[in-house]
Amino acid sequence: MQIDISPKTELWLKESLISLAILVGFWLAAKFVQYFLARWVSVFTKHTETKLDDKIVEAVKRPIYYIVLLSGVYLAISNQPLPPKVKAIGDGIVYVLGVGIAVMMVYRIVNVFLEWYTHNVTKKTDSQLEKEFLPLIEKLIFIFIFITGLIIVLKHFDYDILSLVTALGVTSLAIGLAAKDTLANMISGFTLMIDRPFRVGDRVQLVSGEVGDVVEIGIRSTKIKTMDSNALVVPNTELVNTKVINQCYPDKTIRGRVKVGIACNSDVDKAKKIMLDIAASNKKVLNNPAPIVLFTEFGDSTLILQMFYWIENCFDLFIIQDEINSQIKKRFEQGGIEIPYPVRTIYVKEAKLQ
Repeated sequence: MQIDISPKTELWLKESLISLAILVGFWLAAKFVQYFLARWVSVFTKHTETKLDDKIVEAVKRPIYYIVLLSGVYLAISNQPLPPKVKAIGDGIVYVLGVGIAVMMVYRIVNVFLEWYTHNVTKKTDSQLEKEFLPLIEKLIFIFIFITGLIIVLKHFDYDILSLVTALGVTSLAIGLAAKDTLANMISGFTLMIDRPFRVGDRVQLVSGEVGDVVEIGIRSTKIKTMDSNALVVPNTELVNTKVINQCYPDKTIRGRVKVGIACNSDVDKAKKIMLDIAASNKKVLNNPAPIVLFTEFGDSTLILQMFYWIENCFDLFIIQDEINSQIKKRFEQGGIEIPYPVRTIYVKEAKLQ
């Protein structure tokens, strides 16, 4: 029995077999790519020092598999003798799925990098700012990737994206104007995170004169514990736009200074020797650079001496200043060197009586 097949049916069967072969071929290609990434690339990345590349390979392995499969589906649909409308719908669905998978793959790569940064960098720096900023950065990146994918899809279907971009621009402008100060502090916080003029635990001196230890660097403000154990909250914009002295950078070595006045009839050389001996006897004062005493000026009723010395840890400065000042007073008294007090002499003229 012979079955007659019309040319149209024969063409459809032929095209269907070709489409099926394309699907099978791309399925095998997707399996090969997945095997190649899992077997060979993973073996190579395991020999590197960081685990970042291993996690990136793991993140892209599945999306690449689906992208190769969708490429086969796209070619199979294009090869089928389908009505143009049906073919356009099928191609559109495959295109949307492909863009969605690509968006997911890019987001997973970014997420892997941010997780690696969190565990390997912020642990070493112990920066609260980065820990607060990273979730925000992750959300902003996701929004950017999603909007980019949406624009690509809309452009593929010949939609007018100019109105969407305009609406987003107007919305961003309104939000920016309404939260100008907050955004300024957030951007300043991001600048502090990148520039790192100080870190948590550093002792800083502000332009207003306050000295304290940095407790927390946040998105909007930085908290400093003053020497009075009070919390000083400083907006990040002020820290970015003014001078800040970091006493712990580039290291914790700091210079101390003692300023003292002695009587005009005192032996200056003897006073200098006493002060240098006191500095040399203190175990926390560094020998290099060596302490130095300078006769800097003549006061109203005193000779002004200043001693400069260096210590290894800036956090010990006030304690060492107390020790040195106490010893100077004690040794000056023992050596007969007077520290004069301000004296004011008043002369009264007697008026002549007529």
